[in-house]
Amino acid sequence: MFNRENGLIPAGPRPNLILSLVTAALITAAVSLIHGPAVALALTGDSYQWVQHGHAAAHRPALLFADLDTFFRPSNTWTFVIDRFVWGGFDARGYRVTSLMLHGLVALLLLAAGRRLGLGPIAAAVVALVWVTSPFTDESAFVVAYRFQPLLLLAWLVLILAWPRAERSWSMARIGVAIAAILAAAASKETWVVTPALVADLELDRRRSLREIAQPVALVALAVALYVTIYVFAFPTTKSYYEFGFHAVARIPQQLAAFLYLGESRPYGLALSWDGLFALGVVVLIAVACVRWRARGTWVALFLLVVPTMPTLLVSYMPQRYLTIPYAGFLLLVALWVGGLADRIPRWRPAIRSFSVLVAMLVLVSGVATVRADLEDYRAMAAAHAELLDEAEEVKDVVIGGRPSLVVRDERVQPLVEILREPRGMPKLPYTRHEDPYGLVDAAALFEWVLADEAIRVERIDDWDSVCVGTEGSVVVHRQGGFEDLGVVVDVAAEAVRWEEKQRHLRVVRTVRLE
Repeated sequence: MFNRENGLIPAGPRPNLILSLVTAALITAAVSLIHGPAVALALTGDSYQWVQHGHAAAHRPALLFADLDTFFRPSNTWTFVIDRFVWGGFDARGYRVTSLMLHGLVALLLLAAGRRLGLGPIAAAVVALVWVTSPFTDESAFVVAYRFQPLLLLAWLVLILAWPRAERSWSMARIGVAIAAILAAAASKETWVVTPALVADLELDRRRSLREIAQPVALVALAVALYVTIYVFAFPTTKSYYEFGFHAVARIPQQLAAFLYLGESRPYGLALSWDGLFALGVVVLIAVACVRWRARGTWVALFLLVVPTMPTLLVSYMPQRYLTIPYAGFLLLVALWVGGLADRIPRWRPAIRSFSVLVAMLVLVSGVATVRADLEDYRAMAAAHAELLDEAEEVKDVVIGGRPSLVVRDERVQPLVEILREPRGMPKLPYTRHEDPYGLVDAAALFEWVLADEAIRVERIDDWDSVCVGTEGSVVVHRQGGFEDLGVVVDVAAEAVRWEEKQRHLRVVRTVRLE
């Protein structure tokens, strides 16, 4: 009786639209209030190298598609180039703002994807809000170097939104968006190679036959094969993070236990435990129920939860950023299960929904508290980096001039290890760069940042033992508390050998002009 068609309800915004706008406002407020204080912090770790890479790419467009130490993630590079033009090249605040905006944008797309996969407006809103305020997703928000993780999830969410539902067919616009999303995924991170599985799951959700599924999967698989072939030949490397061991079996159960608050998310020391096995059993039962109920979106949720983890099974550690995408899949799967359960027990529906919202709010509150504690850990790490930047300021003029400079690490202080030995938030994985001062920042990227000259790049000379033979240069020694310019001109290669004989770590750097 009461509907818009008969005029008894006045025309105006739909309730679902209003709820979506309110959710978007809440996501924006959450990111601003909870993560926002990170904007004032110094950059950390690999972030300086990515800024350096973006600096070079801004002047040499060919580098827009170049790898960084064999990591081929050009979308990361592109965002840093954009940051340089929008915020300025050597202002940490701009890079951090962009990372937080990306974090919020992914949450908004997760909201839209939840609706596309069959969730109600409230359920989709809860999923997005819990995800954006979770400690399982905050590493990529707090460390600007790790943008590739949300960028990959963003590309996959766009692909999900572009894929037509069962009752709809492909249009040229949808095809264009889908192709763009797949290309964006390929540019984000090497683990995009599992995208054919997502395509298969999207087609399964459309109730397509195996023959119908095979065609789009084969097309994307062909693109993946081409990518892998080019990658292997273009970026040969001896790097390997893969180790055969029992941790490969333990990885998924352990992350599920963390998601269900049955165990701690540990970035190292992966091992099977009863809480992990129990969590695995619970999630398997939830997944089976959703499949039996033919809940739309189940296969896509399972993809996000499980498949992105597969390429890293043999990696012996599991930092928070590895959980960013699986946690989205976990929340979607649980929300689909709760919705299906409520539909099958009508008389308990209000109680199920109310209890679910209550649990979600408790998880959200707990997540916010942990994220704030994580922020304190990142604040301490940023302070250690800020101290190193101040020390580098005192000798930055030594590396100017084009001749090589030998940067010797003559201390064994490990501030990251000390900070993260007893973290305030979730356990974190300290990555120590042994060759660099305090093990914090690549020496070339460090001096490029403190020089802050748009026309100058500081490059690292890894093959100094051949390139710098007979070449004169300066020596800068880093000891606890600061750098010391030895004030001598030496044969760089010969001097480096002498320091290596003393078992000291070192880098050789040189300034070059960017045109």
